[in-house]
Amino acid sequence: MSRRIHSSLALTLLVIAAIIAAGCTGSTVTPASEEIKKFSSADEIRQYIEENTKLAAEAEGDYYTNGVGLARDVAVPQAAAAESAKGLSVSPPSPGSADYSTTNVQVAGVDEPDFVKNDGKYIYVISGDTLTIVDAYPASGAAIVSKTTIDDSPKDIFVSGNRLVLFTTGSPSRDSGDEPVSASLMKSMPYYGGYSPATHAVFYDISDRKNVKVVKDYEIDGDYIDARLIGSNLYLVTREQVYSYRNEEIRVPCVRENAKCIVTPDVYYFDNPERSYAFTTVTSFDTTSANEKDAKTYLVGNGNIMYVSEDAMYISYQKYHNIWRRGMVEPAIAVDDRAPMSSSSGVTSSVLWEDFNRMSDAEKQRVLADMKAQEEEKIAKKEIDQSTTAIHKIAIKNGAITYLARGEVPGYLKNQFAMDEYNNNLRVATTSNVYTTRGSYEYNNVFVLDSGMKTIGELTHIAEQETIYSTRFMGDRLYMVTFKRIDPFFVIDLSTPNNPKILGKLKIPGYSDYLHPYDKDYIIGVGKETGTNEWGGVSTQGIKLALFDVRDVENPRQVGKVEIGDAGSDSAVLSDHKAFLFDREKNLLVIPARVVRQDTTSMEKIGSTPPQVWYGAYVFGVDPSSGFILKGTVEHGTQGESYYWYGNSKNEVKRSLYIGDTLYTLSTAKILANPLDEIDTIVATITFNGREDVLYPPVRGME
Repeated sequence: MSRRIHSSLALTLLVIAAIIAAGCTGSTVTPASEEIKKFSSADEIRQYIEENTKLAAEAEGDYYTNGVGLARDVAVPQAAAAESAKGLSVSPPSPGSADYSTTNVQVAGVDEPDFVKNDGKYIYVISGDTLTIVDAYPASGAAIVSKTTIDDSPKDIFVSGNRLVLFTTGSPSRDSGDEPVSASLMKSMPYYGGYSPATHAVFYDISDRKNVKVVKDYEIDGDYIDARLIGSNLYLVTREQVYSYRNEEIRVPCVRENAKCIVTPDVYYFDNPERSYAFTTVTSFDTTSANEKDAKTYLVGNGNIMYVSEDAMYISYQKYHNIWRRGMVEPAIAVDDRAPMSSSSGVTSSVLWEDFNRMSDAEKQRVLADMKAQEEEKIAKKEIDQSTTAIHKIAIKNGAITYLARGEVPGYLKNQFAMDEYNNNLRVATTSNVYTTRGSYEYNNVFVLDSGMKTIGELTHIAEQETIYSTRFMGDRLYMVTFKRIDPFFVIDLSTPNNPKILGKLKIPGYSDYLHPYDKDYIIGVGKETGTNEWGGVSTQGIKLALFDVRDVENPRQVGKVEIGDAGSDSAVLSDHKAFLFDREKNLLVIPARVVRQDTTSMEKIGSTPPQVWYGAYVFGVDPSSGFILKGTVEHGTQGESYYWYGNSKNEVKRSLYIGDTLYTLSTAKILANPLDEIDTIVATITFNGREDVLYPPVRGME
């Protein structure tokens, strides 16, 4: 062999070995134990956190500087102190319209909290720092009947009969049984580490809407994450970050009533090293009696995306792994023809340069092919290591909370609609974002987990270099939209759980942020239209409504389309499904909108006028044969004295609902009532007075 060929092969071998050493060696983190365990003491929790955060850090090549302490021993759960309240009766709900809209939820029978509710007679809304009750129906006599000042930061409400539950967050109260953090320690702690939030679940008696009374005020350590109401059973999820600064005091969560700790939930965990931990507490209540029923705390990673069926709660959290850690790239060294290749390169140390030089060309090619295969295998493993989602399954039954199982899938979730339970299986859609020596790329996946949270089916590498924008599981199908330059609308078959497959797809401009079933044959999408800009890139334009015909699953079609406004237009629906109002029987679709109209004739001129901005709601009918039919619009305001590009106007509509034959649209400033058969006519205006941050929906991390 010539010296030139020899040098070329040697260089190739070195490059491949360097690639393997530099970019394909994933961290080895101790896998999570499948068995749920319970802590028996504060010392045990302290030791567990110290050991496992250190283990996780060392596995990623980082230094460990952790040190923690606990303020209170873990106690066996105590019975609620207020036993006398068990017989508390609630008056029957007041009669209202038999026909009214409810919150747009993911699972039928599982109510989701929101900052506005109605019961067919009254509208209940968080308006700034006030709980406002409006006697709304009939609209001709609509008026505010009561206002209740909220001390802490309001989040959401539930209404069930004559019971209203308000969730707020604020600073925790501590009774004599809770050891306070010392003043000297507080002074030495970073600000972000010293704040310890608490969530309040305040139960009101609203039998007299003009005179609202507090029945119970529960306080649970941690931030408000989400809640669900199934029948009279309310499930609240809170999360308290376990900060791991040296010598910082950590408190085990407890449930308080009137500042007195009545329950210290058991704390459960897995043998699972994490870079950081949080106490996730699930507390259940009976809305009828306003009593606490059960509470459990789990020491897991940080998470805030939750899916709830009628029987189970799935709480997920993202696990990110530091791939740019020390030791990832080996230092360059001089290697001569006699130097053995490092075993860390993926080729056995018995293979020497001398051996390689004596090989035939065919043998050398086999060695190179073997190294390439090992590289690809390590990259595949690396993909799983970089970004995974852990999902905890918790049974909920009549207020009882029972941990069931834990699962883990590659990638991250877009929002709660990325999970769905069907026939005892959990279906999950994720996006994987992978960094390797070959560059970074994205792709999407669908996984099916059985009742024990074991993966039994998967479909990976869907729409490479695109990201999931919306998903909707319906029976044994998944409808999924991904996007980068165009909108591929996928129909995915899940009828055979262990073999998911793509049935068909449609590629069109734009994308859908939210998908909603019209019926089993048609899907409504709400998102943005897109176009090509002068540089050849993709530009976002107005709000887009699309109607998809999925009767031919192999060839889905877009049979209806509407574009509202120009670039800068937006809708609350795009970030929160609760802003979407649809009733097929009434042939009613309402889309809150901030509509921007660009003055293209003056855009190139110096001192051109700003865009025209309109705030309100668009009201449509939906017909599969003809698409969307505009019934009218409800205007809450126009540009006026200020231009709010990012939706900070008090006139921007956040929600809509109907009671009987009347549509109600809610902005920060007011509620407007319009007849459904005469949308352009306003029959009542209810004005809110107060701060302009009214009606802002809670932030839930891309939900």
